[in-house]
Amino acid sequence: MATTELLQALQELTTAIGRYRNIQNLTLASAVIMILDWLLTLEMEVTLIWEAEWNLSKGLYMVSRYMPFIDVPIALTFGLNEGIGVERCKTLYTCIAWMFCIGEAIADLIFTLRTWVVWGKLRRVALGLAVCYIATWVVILVTVGLYLRTAVYMPSPVPQLMGCIEQSPSVLMSVSYIAAMVYNAIMLVLILIPGVSAFKSGLPSSGLMRVIYSDGVIYYVYIFVLSFLNFFVIFKLPKDYINLLLTLERVLQSVLSCRVILHIRQQAAKAKRIESQAATASEILFR
Repeated sequence: MATTELLQALQELTTAIGRYRNIQNLTLASAVIMILDWLLTLEMEVTLIWEAEWNLSKGLYMVSRYMPFIDVPIALTFGLNEGIGVERCKTLYTCIAWMFCIGEAIADLIFTLRTWVVWGKLRRVALGLAVCYIATWVVILVTVGLYLRTAVYMPSPVPQLMGCIEQSPSVLMSVSYIAAMVYNAIMLVLILIPGVSAFKSGLPSSGLMRVIYSDGVIYYVYIFVLSFLNFFVIFKLPKDYINLLLTLERVLQSVLSCRVILHIRQQAAKAKRIESQAATASEILFR
């Protein structure tokens, strides 16, 4: 009996280590995606962001782009630094959770503002979006706060192979993921309604509006699918995988929200150049 119990315990430990490594591998892959996207868009960023005057759009971009360069390495430290103590484990996990929340809230704000623009900046739409955004993030922040308060941190049984162990009721995280999924579904519908209407009546004449519509639909589909996958992970996979997609979602929201601003500014700059060239040609023609 003792031998059977020992073998079972070893098997459970081996399984837990494997799942732990899977999460860390995906976290590392998320960091690679973050760096790769930054390198791919750096030239656009220098031209369209760094050289531009400071305003709300630029401020949101800078925070959304560069905050992951702080919190994602912390997440990697949490996962790859084997043998960390329970207190440090708690500090790192709490820091990661709140920084991820702040970063994702800013990314959601960028998407929400873009949705408002698609609806012609109507006041009633702005009010509805504001209520929806605030309500969603109150639920998420309260849920995360409760989750962190109930979390239990235990030293790793094999500190050479995995870091500390964090446990908390998964139902709390499911509430935050459901709130995020519902919010993203609402935003997707709101971007689809005017988008489908615009394309039925013919492609928008403005390249800027085409970018806003197409990027809006595509990006919200990505975010909604990721939210749904998070929901699936919580209820269908072992509880060890509760944070499996956490860093990936954080990185993709940062990447997509920053691309929204870059593409809008790119199209606006292109339109400005065309107008300038037309004005120059007209001046030469009628000189």
